[in-house]
This record gives sequence, structure tokens and C-alpha cells, in this order.
Amino acid sequence: MNPEELKETYIALLNDYLFEGDDEAALYKAYEFSRESINERVGLEEIAAVHIDSIGKLINKVPFNEIPLIISKSSIFLLEFIMNFSLLYKEYFELWERTGSQLHEAITQTGDALTACLNLDKTLEIISSLIQKTTGSDSILIYLLKNSHLKHAHTENIVIETLPKETTMHNTFAWDAISDASIKTLITPEDMKKYPAPKIKNGIEPLSAVAIPLIGKNMVIGAVECYYELPHKLTELDNSTLLNLASSAAKSIENIYQIKITKEHKKMLTPDEASSRCRIARRVILGEGVEGYHLQNNKVCRGLKGLVKHLDSIKEEDVKWVVRWIEYLGDTELAPRIKAHPEEFKEIISDRYEQLEKFAL
Repeated sequence: MNPEELKETYIALLNDYLFEGDDEAALYKAYEFSRESINERVGLEEIAAVHIDSIGKLINKVPFNEIPLIISKSSIFLLEFIMNFSLLYKEYFELWERTGSQLHEAITQTGDALTACLNLDKTLEIISSLIQKTTGSDSILIYLLKNSHLKHAHTENIVIETLPKETTMHNTFAWDAISDASIKTLITPEDMKKYPAPKIKNGIEPLSAVAIPLIGKNMVIGAVECYYELPHKLTELDNSTLLNLASSAAKSIENIYQIKITKEHKKMLTPDEASSRCRIARRVILGEGVEGYHLQNNKVCRGLKGLVKHLDSIKEEDVKWVVRWIEYLGDTELAPRIKAHPEEFKEIISDRYEQLEKFAL
């Protein structure tokens, strides 16, 4: 909105209020226009200048003895116009106080996160708290992916007895978010009927929900489901912020897994035992036994071998076709990882191929 548009609209609205007779309609238009002015970053000093200029032009239309009445009445119009500015001013200080409180809490939680270290349960508590505050949800359910099953790992304000049974990855709300590497929403009670959902708090049926994928750098961690008592509660979610938070959460859990594996490696088999097991694994993956021909890794490994040869010629806009190929091969974890980090698809595919190459090629 340029200064001329502001002046023209303001003087037209003020003229309607002073001389056209429909005060209520004119004041409502002023209220709406002030909201538009705020969105256009118009300052109060500009409004004051435009108001004074408009009064100077409009009083030329009235007899001299009516000028005080016109000026007095125009003040009511100005007060109505700046009401939104007053509300914004109040909200600003409320936000300032709330932000200060949240910052203090965030510092405390950061300290908790540092001391949580390898404690998965403590880490899940912190992740749950951060996501619940960010989404404004009434309850939280965190799933972790274990052996192709999504298992309940943490709940907040959930009626435990109503939790869905632990299930395979597919055909669930959480898995839809994982497979697309994106946030999924159920906005209405009708939407909620598509998937089984637990009851929240005192046995209340949730009327809307959001699922957020937890995808780390090298593995799919799981997903978070957030539930709400009311429908249509998801219109103001900042998906970008949520995905960044979820990505950080996934990486923190991934680090716990990796350090745990490193500790377990110290208690590993002897070199001879490890070599023997590798030979057995190689025969199975290559399909040298009857059962080996039916294993998914065999198909994935051979499919990735051809893909790796052409990685350098694949452009970023063609990543979606790569994802479809990997989904066809049946690698249900690799596809979501690429969707979550498409800019790193070459490194992710190469790493996966190298993991299988040691045994199968």
C-alpha cells in the first residue's frame, strides 16, 4: 500500500462516516481497513498525519460553526481505526512475557537434554514436551520403528488402555507420515475414522490429529502422533518448524542408537566367529540357499547396483523417480530417508549400497 492509496481510502471512509449517515457501517469499514494497514506495516505516525490532512480537506465542506462538531466526531473514527493497533500493542507485550517464560523453560530443557545423554526415556520426554508445545496438542504418542513394527515408546495424556495394537509399518497414520517424509493431518472427525486412535485425557475421543515423521541421517526412527480435543485445530501449524524440530529429535535418538551399538561392538564375536557369520550372511543374501531367493535384500542389492552406476547423471528434479524405483525394490526405509533429505540422495544411496556390497557383491 503506497501513501496515496492510504490517503485516498482513509479520506473516503472518513467522509462516509461524517456525512453519509451510516455510522456503524463506516466504523466497521474503518476497523477492517486498519487491519489491512497493519499487515502493510503502516505506522501510527502515518495514520495521524493522514487523519489531520483529511480533516483539513473535509472541513471546507461544512459551515464554520459546525467545524468543532466535525472534528469531535472524527476523533471517534480515529479511535476506532487505531483500536487494532492498541490490540497489537497489548499482544506484543503478552508475547514478550510468554517468550521470556518459554526461553527460560527452553534453557532448562536444554540442560536436561545435555544430561539425558544416552537415556532414551529421558530424551523421549524432552522431545514429547517440545513437540507438544510447538503443536499446541492435547496429547502425544511417540512410535519407534523396531523390526518393521511401529512400537509405542512414549505417551503424554493418553489413556493407555485405548492404545492401538503395535502394528506393522503400513496402513497406519504414523507410517503415512514416514513414507511421504512429510507432516500428515486429520482435521475433522470424519478424517479421524480412517485410522485407529487412542482416547485422550479422561476418555475423550480426539477430533483432529497430526503425524510427524522422525527420520534421522542414516535411519528411519519412527513418528509422533499429536491429538486434539477439537476439530480444525491444525490450520496455524508451521510445518517447516515442526519438520526441523522432528529432524533434530530423530538425530538425537539416532546418536543414542549409534553409541549403544558402539558399546555393544566391544563385546562382539571373535574374528573367526565373525568371519563365519559373514560367509553365512553372504550365501543367504546372494540367494545361494533356496530361501535366499525370496529375501528382500537380494532384490534391493541388485537394484541398487544398477542405480549407483548412473548416480552422477541423475538430476535433483528426477529424485522422485529414484524414490519410486526404490519403493518398487521394497526398501521401505531408504525411500523415506531420501524424501526427507532429497539434496543428499546420492550420498544416502551410495551408503546403503556399500552396506550391502560388503556381503552380497
